[in-house]
Amino acid sequence: MEERFSLAQRAAAEVLGTALLVLVGPGSVVATLVLAGKAVPAITGADLLGISFAFGFIIAAMVYAIGKVSGCHINPAVTFGLAVTKRVPWREVPAYWAAQVVGAVIGALAIWAVFAHTGIKLGMGMTSFNQHGTAWGQAIFSEGIGTAVLMFAILGIVDSRSPSDLAGIVIGGVVIAIIMVVGPITGASLNPARAFGPELVSALGGGPTHWNQLLPVYIVPGLVGSGIAAVAYDFMAKPRIVVEPVIEAVTHPDPGPREPAAVS
Repeated sequence: MEERFSLAQRAAAEVLGTALLVLVGPGSVVATLVLAGKAVPAITGADLLGISFAFGFIIAAMVYAIGKVSGCHINPAVTFGLAVTKRVPWREVPAYWAAQVVGAVIGALAIWAVFAHTGIKLGMGMTSFNQHGTAWGQAIFSEGIGTAVLMFAILGIVDSRSPSDLAGIVIGGVVIAIIMVVGPITGASLNPARAFGPELVSALGGGPTHWNQLLPVYIVPGLVGSGIAAVAYDFMAKPRIVVEPVIEAVTHPDPGPREPAAVS
């Protein structure tokens, strides 16, 4: 496929997409806690469903909005899986990762701006796990398998033989499903940038942090899980390898300018 957008344009799209993901996704966690007040538990099963839908809907929207530009990775683990299977050149990975991290920080700053110090006090929608009730191995596996399922679903729906017009709906729906399962264990980050942005901004605002969990639970397992899922998909489905499969899936030929209506 002939390149239609420069790397700078694609990086800008990744910054915007990741920023909106973090604003709406983790932002919905903060909003839920604000509404819960002193209720116990602060987040119920119904609340978790609402949060998962917030993530799913914003991801679906971003797939259709910027998928045609950058492929809508908005997740370093997705970029990594695509690079491992040669769908994205390794030379572009640093630009994508930098854009996603910058976007995540911008999105977290936006949460801080919306909720002020309340957002910091309520944890900025950070992902973390209870080290007293959840084993490290359990948390690591949860994030790894959750990200692997996400990556496998992405490659499946954007395969040229799949009904690709549904890409945004399917990817968003898979995120909802994964959060409902993994959310109670680790918060279901499934995205290293999404985990890092709120953590950094919480630290800047003097709020709680969980830096010791970031690398071993929320970064490495996601990258590994995504890479394994991408390799496994190629082994089983033998798809035609294309650059930026999401772009292929959500882009249609431009019909060109419409002819002006005849004036009688």
